[in-house]
Amino acid sequence: MASALLVLPGLILAQKKPLDHSVYDGWKSIRSASVSHDGKWVLFVIAPQEGDAVATIRSVADGHTITIPRASQIQFTNDSKHVVALVIPPFADTRKARRDKVKPEDMPKNALEIVDLGAGQTKTIDRVTNYQLAEEDSNFLLYKPEPPKEAAKPPTTPPGKKDEEEDQRRGGGARAGGAQRPAPAAGGSAAGAPPAKKAGDSYVLLDLGTGKEETINDVASARFNKFGNVMAYAVASKDGKTDGIVLYDLRTKKRQNVVTAPGKYPRIALSDDASLLAFTTDKDDQKAKKPLLSLYLYDPKKNVTKAVGADSMPKDWTYNANGAIDFSDKNTRLIYRTSPKPLPDPEEKPDDEKVSVDIWNWQDARLQPQQLLMAQSERDRGYTAIYDIASGKSIQVADRDLPSVTISDKGDGRYGLASDERPYEREGSWNPGNEDTYVIDLKTGAHTQISKRFRGGAQLSPSGRYVAIYDAGPKAWFALEPATGRRVSLSKGITSPLADELDDHPDDPAPYGLIGWTKGDSRAIIADRYDLWACDPSGQAAPVRLTSGREYTTRYRPVSLDPDAVYLDTDDMLLDAFNEDTKQNGLARLQNGHLNKMFMAEKSFLGYQKAKNADTLIYTRQDFVEYPDIWLSNTRFEAPQKISDANPQQKEYNWGKAELVRWTSLDGIPLQGILIKPENFDYGKKYPMITYFYERNSDELYRYKAPAPSASTINWPLFASNGYCIFIPDIPYKIGYPGESAVNGILPGVQAILGRGYIDPKRMGIQGQSWGGYQVAYLVTRTNMFAAAEAGAPVGDMFSAYGGIRYGAGIVRQFQYEHQQSRIGGTPWDATLKYIENSPIFWVDKVETPLMIMSNDKDGSVPHTQGIELFTALRRLNKPSWLVVYNGEDHNLMERKNRKDLSIRLSQFFDHYLKGAPMPVWMSQGVPAVDKGRTMGTELGGN
Repeated sequence: MASALLVLPGLILAQKKPLDHSVYDGWKSIRSASVSHDGKWVLFVIAPQEGDAVATIRSVADGHTITIPRASQIQFTNDSKHVVALVIPPFADTRKARRDKVKPEDMPKNALEIVDLGAGQTKTIDRVTNYQLAEEDSNFLLYKPEPPKEAAKPPTTPPGKKDEEEDQRRGGGARAGGAQRPAPAAGGSAAGAPPAKKAGDSYVLLDLGTGKEETINDVASARFNKFGNVMAYAVASKDGKTDGIVLYDLRTKKRQNVVTAPGKYPRIALSDDASLLAFTTDKDDQKAKKPLLSLYLYDPKKNVTKAVGADSMPKDWTYNANGAIDFSDKNTRLIYRTSPKPLPDPEEKPDDEKVSVDIWNWQDARLQPQQLLMAQSERDRGYTAIYDIASGKSIQVADRDLPSVTISDKGDGRYGLASDERPYEREGSWNPGNEDTYVIDLKTGAHTQISKRFRGGAQLSPSGRYVAIYDAGPKAWFALEPATGRRVSLSKGITSPLADELDDHPDDPAPYGLIGWTKGDSRAIIADRYDLWACDPSGQAAPVRLTSGREYTTRYRPVSLDPDAVYLDTDDMLLDAFNEDTKQNGLARLQNGHLNKMFMAEKSFLGYQKAKNADTLIYTRQDFVEYPDIWLSNTRFEAPQKISDANPQQKEYNWGKAELVRWTSLDGIPLQGILIKPENFDYGKKYPMITYFYERNSDELYRYKAPAPSASTINWPLFASNGYCIFIPDIPYKIGYPGESAVNGILPGVQAILGRGYIDPKRMGIQGQSWGGYQVAYLVTRTNMFAAAEAGAPVGDMFSAYGGIRYGAGIVRQFQYEHQQSRIGGTPWDATLKYIENSPIFWVDKVETPLMIMSNDKDGSVPHTQGIELFTALRRLNKPSWLVVYNGEDHNLMERKNRKDLSIRLSQFFDHYLKGAPMPVWMSQGVPAVDKGRTMGTELGGN
């Protein structure tokens, strides 16, 4: 009796609920986390998957909080005195307005909210479109109000009346809500005249210190200088008479009219100290049907404006209308973009005379689908040019031969680096990655080729003193000194591999990378699988290993706490530490040659941010159960405290627990994987299990997965909560045998789990998407151990898929089989048997497992026809199979409504075969096309 009484309290405890599909919308995530520069405040936004987010601003000292519902684009001002955010309308209001087809001008509008952190006061400004702050200063904020509704039909200007608001429109007045220039009466301008030009918008300049506002009208664009004491803006007036550029000193309230002339002024550049201004304009070509741009440089002290850049421009080129213009970090150069003059529009023809045809030519560098996708971006492409301010000379740095150029030293360096893949672009359809590399002397414009038909990569050191080159042939790093042409081995003496040791593609493995440089470009920091090496680019000293990770299978990588840092400091460097064997994560510190471990835990730590001017740090901590909430500490990680709780409701639900499992593949390779069990797991029961896989996932052991509608794969917490075990094995591959490799890696892993005694061998399923979907399709031709299988976007026939198009990028899939993920390592005519052996379609008669396929009709990665071919073959053989096609959807589902639908179908499919649940109508009877949209077929009770 006493024993029974001891059990009674446990019986009355509320059991945790299983997750279901209704929980998704309310499951929250954290975004926009940041810490104020003075370290006294932390902010973060907690957002549901669907609904209204809430921003929290938390005091570090006492923990008191300020909340801003529906905050977006939220940030601290740089002096840490204010928080500024756009407040978007309630989700329900916006959704209702859209459903009611409300006109754009009547839709719910954003507001601007400004929190004075010292006073604890909040100011709300209704109907605001957007805002901007200066990069460094905080006193001024510029925002754009929504135009008043009555502005749609303003009164006409009385004849002969002087426009009293001319100065106001150009920024001369300071009245809030200053009047805009009246537009023509309804009906537009005088008969026969061209339509009236669109004026700019009204902006409001707010002084956060005093609260004073100043309205500036007819603004086309505006920007602060870095320090926030000067603003430049372009004026677009209704009649064009006051178009131009204005430079506004926000401290003295003095304005300089840089230029006043009819035209557009699409780009403005303002140096950090506001000592230089540049702009593009079409004012000099107003008579043209399509006016071309000019580029001007303005010196505010001298009040001198001059046209620049034309001396270096290629024939029939002009300034690019889409490219940015900007000054280098030290104001030695103006960097801008040019492009060929646009071709005239073709003569318009009647529709019945227009011919629409694509011509595919075997000599084309790019196939037609890629050309069509890139046509507009190619028309808009700009090519970098520089104007040297001291000498007054321009250099066209990039062109069609070398379209992309990197300039060292934040734009001030002597050298640039360019690559040219054009000679190999056609070959790139099946053998990508080759290029020629050049160093450009930005003083003379001379190009020096430093590599030909090169596979690897190159990058400039921060000052431009060296070019670091990774050569995929010897798998080694080299340093080139552009000034002398001297080339030395950076990695000579490093015996450990510098390229991915686990890479199993039929191609050159990628390097672990050059992580950064030390001050003065004195050392390049190169990574191997585990360790960091300090390498001398002058070649005088041997590489020095900074860490000792290989001995303990621990990978070390720098953690940056200063986003503006250019160099790494090897005398005091914070390092992320990850143990490949145990999956533990933590931190270490490298100080004066000594590596000191700070902590390691069965967690994942990410998102480190340090206050700019204080020893305050925020970061996230997570594992499979623990959501990555925000933690607060100092840089010594003393007394860390959790300061957010995004999903308190999780404790109400039966969750899951993840553990690391080990086994050996059929070809003798030790492997790892993840096994997820229900939180209420009972060793005395037999559980259904779903095996999911995609390449290697075991490093994700201590990562949180939120319940969310599926884009393509099963949701691990949802299925674990509902009584499933989930097995996620790592898969190594043998080139030429990707299907066999999946068999060798996965099946012994499943057998190892079965050997534990708590998995029902008759209730096992398998699921994968894309590359994983292909392997699902292959596996069910080789084994009958699974009671159900789902393959998302699978390839069934490698022959037809080889020549298929990835329509998302417009490229042919040949490279994927010869060199990349599909891992055949040859062509269909050279490796015919391998294509046959690895294609499920040739072995589909062996399938005994019911198979659900998702193959969407706008899949941009795998041809939709692959899913159809596989399904129709199964149908021909009377094999239980279903093809789910989401109309207009991509490789992974994008529309939330479709994700929710797929989640339901995945649950119903596996619940039927692995848990004995009733079959839904869509499985038992299908959904006839005549009923499409009327019923989803997800009701249970099928035959």
